[in-house]
Parts: sequence; C-alpha cells; structure tokens
Amino acid sequence: TPEQVRAAAAAFRVYVSAGPRDADGDYVVDHSVLTFLVDPDGLLRDCYGRSRTAEEVARSVKAHMDSYEPLPPAGGE
Repeated sequence: TPEQVRAAAAAFRVYVSAGPRDADGDYVVDHSVLTFLVDPDGLLRDCYGRSRTAEEVARSVKAHMDSYEPLPPAGGE
C-alpha cells in the first residue's frame, strides 16, 4: 500500500517523491539511489551508493555472507 511504501522509505531514510502525472497518467518518481544489503534475519548489513564499484559491492557482500551467523531463536534456545 502507499502507506507501507512510505513507512519503508522512512525506516531506511530513503528520499522518494512522485512527480506530477502527465496526460497519460504516468509519472516519474524521484528517489535516493541506494542498494541495501539485508541479511536473512532482516537486519540491514550495508548500504551501497552510486560511488561504489561492482567489485567493492561484491567484496562487501561476500564478506557479509562469509561472516553471517543466524540470530538465536526467540526465547534464547
């Protein structure tokens, strides 16, 4: 829903703004240009902007994958 999109944008501190609609009802969305790395537990692990090279992103993702340890189950077991 639009409310969920706004909440997600706010949670990740992403800028997003829909422009005016044209005669066909289409519009352009201005937004932050970021890629987020979220682990299987849903935790934000890194954020990559346009200045990061593909090699830097690949190294970062691999390092996070290699060091990933799942969160313990709820209840401490």
